Amino acid sequence: MTLQQKLSKPIQLPSLAKNIHVLMQSLADDNLTYLQLAEVLKHYPDITARLLFLANSSWSAPISPISSVEQACSRLGTSIVKSVSIAITIASSFDTRRCPRFSTVHFWTTSMVVAEGARLLVSKLPVSTPCSKLEQTAQTAGVLHNLGVLWLADNFPADTDKALHKMADESPPLSFSDSLRQCTGTDYCEVGGLLAKHLQLPDVLAAAMQYHLNSDYQESSWEMALLIGEVAKMASALHRQTGELHPNIRLEKLGIDSATHQLIFQQLSKNFEKNRQLAKTLFGGQS
Repeated sequence: MTLQQKLSKPIQLPSLAKNIHVLMQSLADDNLTYLQLAEVLKHYPDITARLLFLANSSWSAPISPISSVEQACSRLGTSIVKSVSIAITIASSFDTRRCPRFSTVHFWTTSMVVAEGARLLVSKLPVSTPCSKLEQTAQTAGVLHNLGVLWLADNFPADTDKALHKMADESPPLSFSDSLRQCTGTDYCEVGGLLAKHLQLPDVLAAAMQYHLNSDYQESSWEMALLIGEVAKMASALHRQTGELHPNIRLEKLGIDSATHQLIFQQLSKNFEKNRQLAKTLFGGQS
């Protein structure tokens, strides 16, 4: 079956569709205490086990062993726990081992950086901005923004591998999105939009997943799509170690000036290696 034929049919993601919906609803409250968060996560044994592993790892470096999910949530912090919980649920639904050039650590580093940056960026918005109070939504959008990459690497590993190879070899370099379009006829944003529709995710998340690379998008939830796109650019610059940022006029219209933009980038830069080690600790054993 070709990619276009597969995309024309309902996308089958039974475990993800079942788990992520309930989990996201449970985690949506920005005011959850770590005890309330722990109570939610007790219903997800796989997540609980991985959080305990992370809390006891060298990444967390606890003084004494962490033996309960309550202790793990307290040690790691609610922001990390929420992002990681959604990431673990997503990762369990895809098999990318047949796509040799797909880097699990690179992928999840990007997701963690964009989740952190989106939350920080939204926190700096003026209260009059429509998405100024959506810090948790922004964080979730950051984790989910490149979900289409996982689906493509799982369902069309050879074509996705070819796109990754082409992106690396082209001069001047191609963006991953352009390389995917040349090799598959679609890109991860289009696929992300279809996944969001299949999973019946809120419109604000669907817009961020489908349109974060579209600088001309001006329809529903364009503000969130713009914010996610800007943080994705920051993550890309950090991976390339270029340190180059160009202020976005539309971002400034939302109330984020170049100084704030640069400040958030510097904070992400400071935390980049920690996010990479987080991805490596949780997912580094996966192909």
